[in-house]
Amino acid sequence: MSALVPTIGLEVHCQLNTRTKMFCGCPIAHGAPPNTAVCPVCLGHPGALPVVNDEAVRLSVRAGVALGCAVQDRSVFARKHYFYPDSPKGYQISQFDRPICVGGSLDVPIDGTRQRFALERIHMEEDAGKLSHEGERSAVDWNRGGTPLIEVVGRPDIHSPEAAEAWMRMLHRVLVRAGVTLGDMEKGHFRCDANISLGEPEGELGTRVELKNINSFRFVARALRHEIARQRSVLEAGGRVVQSTRSWTGSDTVPLRSKEDAADYRYFPDPDLGVVAVDSADRCDAVERLDGVPLDRWLLDADVETHQVFHQRYGLKDGDVQALMGSPPQRALFEAAVEAGGGASDMAKWVRGPVAQWINEHGSEALLLKPRELVSLVELVASRTITRDVARTLCAELCAEGGSVAQRVEDGGLARVDDSSAIQAAVDAVLGSHPDEVARFHQGQHRLMGFFIGAIMRQFSGRVDPEEVRTVLQSSLSEGSGSG
Repeated sequence: MSALVPTIGLEVHCQLNTRTKMFCGCPIAHGAPPNTAVCPVCLGHPGALPVVNDEAVRLSVRAGVALGCAVQDRSVFARKHYFYPDSPKGYQISQFDRPICVGGSLDVPIDGTRQRFALERIHMEEDAGKLSHEGERSAVDWNRGGTPLIEVVGRPDIHSPEAAEAWMRMLHRVLVRAGVTLGDMEKGHFRCDANISLGEPEGELGTRVELKNINSFRFVARALRHEIARQRSVLEAGGRVVQSTRSWTGSDTVPLRSKEDAADYRYFPDPDLGVVAVDSADRCDAVERLDGVPLDRWLLDADVETHQVFHQRYGLKDGDVQALMGSPPQRALFEAAVEAGGGASDMAKWVRGPVAQWINEHGSEALLLKPRELVSLVELVASRTITRDVARTLCAELCAEGGSVAQRVEDGGLARVDDSSAIQAAVDAVLGSHPDEVARFHQGQHRLMGFFIGAIMRQFSGRVDPEEVRTVLQSSLSEGSGSG
C-alpha cells in the first residue's frame, strides 16, 4: 500500500470584484445586517427575472486571459438543481457544458523549480447564502446569495499536499494581481474544494473524495495530508474508500454526504437567461488591464529579475532570498524592517526563523508584529538587554498581539540577569539538590549538562545567557570532581 500515489484536483471558488450581485442590482455587502442586501431576484421569488452583470463577465474574461485559457465567444448559464436551506431557488445558476473559458494552465514555483499544471475550465456562477447554527436552531442570511463567482477547475495532476498549497497560492496571486478579486480569504473571497484519491502508480485513479470549502492555504495541505492518511488506513485494513463529500474541521475530515455525479444535478440551460456573448471590447479590456499574458508566467519571470535585484540590494545568501521571495508576508515584513533601520542579515534570520514558524502555525493574516518592533527586539538582544530565549518568546507574543517590545520587557521584568553571584547561587542550588545526577555526570554521563542548564534557565525564566550558565556549571562541576 505504501506505493499508492495521491492524485489531487483543485476547484477554487473566487468572488469577483464587483459592486453588485451576479443577476440583480443588490450590493455586495459583507458584514451588513442579515437579509438586508436582498431582493426578489436573489431570493428566487416567482416571476423575478435575472439579468447578467456585465462587469462579472468582463472580470471572468480577464481571469481566462490571465491564465491562458480559450475564452468562448458564447457561453450558457445552466440551472444546477439541489436543495439546501441557503439556496432559496432550489437550484444554483451556474455553467455546465458551455463555460466561459476552457483549457489554460498555471505555472507554479515548487522547491525552486517551475512546474506547469493544466486547467480544465473557468465557469461563472452565483454564491449561496450563509447558515449559522446555535444548538438545535439554524438561521440563514441570504445577503451573500447571488454574489458573482468564478470557479477555476484544475486538472487532477497534482500529487502532493505541498504542491496543492503552492498551486492555490499561485492562483490567488494571479487573480488578485489581475484585479479579478480582492482575495480576502477571511471573507470567503477565495476558497477551495479539493478532490483526492489514492491509486497505483501509472494505474487507474482510486475512488475520489471531495473536501469542501477550505479557505486557508495551510489548511489545504493539512486537510489533504489527513485525508491521504485516512484513505491509506482504510485501504491497508482491506476496506474500500467510499465516494463522498467531506468537510475539514481544522483537525479532521468528517463526512457530509455521498458524492453526487453531474447527472444528479439535472442541469439544463436557464430559460430566463440568454447566451452570454463575449465581444472584442471584453478581450481588449483584459489584455490592457494585465501586466502580461499569461500573467502567471509574467509574474514568475519578473520574480527572477527581482531575485537578482534583491540579492544585490541586501547581500543575502541565495537561500534567504529564495525563502523571502517565496513568501509575500515575510518579504514585506523583512523589507519594512530593513527600511526601519534593521540589518538585512539579522532581519532575514528572525523573519525566516521565529516569525516564519509563527506564520506557519497561525497564518499570515493574523500577524500583528510591526517592523519597527522587530528591529527593536533584535537591538535589545544585540545590546545584551535581553537574552535570545526571552526574545524568541517575545517575538511570538508580538506576532500574536502586537504592541511595544520595550514595554513588554519593562512590564514583565524580562531584562537580562548579569549578576554572576546570582548565577553561581543558582548553580550551587541545582547541583546540591541533584546529587545523584552530579555523581552520574562525574561517571561520564556528560549529557546531563543539558539537564543542569535547563533547570537553571527555568529558575531565571530564560533571562540568563546559557553560555554563561554553562561556564559557571563547568567550573563548579570541575571543582566538585577535584574534591572528590
